[in-house]
Amino acid sequence: MRLSNKPPCRLERGELRRIPLNPAFGLVGVHLCCPRCGFVTVALRGSKGLEINEHEGICFSQPVRCLFCKVLLHLDHNHMELEEDDHTVRSH
Repeated sequence: MRLSNKPPCRLERGELRRIPLNPAFGLVGVHLCCPRCGFVTVALRGSKGLEINEHEGICFSQPVRCLFCKVLLHLDHNHMELEEDDHTVRSH
């Protein structure tokens, strides 16, 4: 995944954009463009227990489901893996 400053509606497959920081709580979330279908999904910190770590690239504590194609998106140090029906579809 590549970090981008583009507006969410302009993200291309494989790009993600940090949702601006909240000074009191840190990173709010991430917009990520699904490498499979190109739909932009929002991953919000705290939603369904999701934690987002930024120390050495962005990492999710659990996968996020693409709202359009329903694939699971695993993000670990800006490396994306897609999972569907308990098998890896593609790494990006």
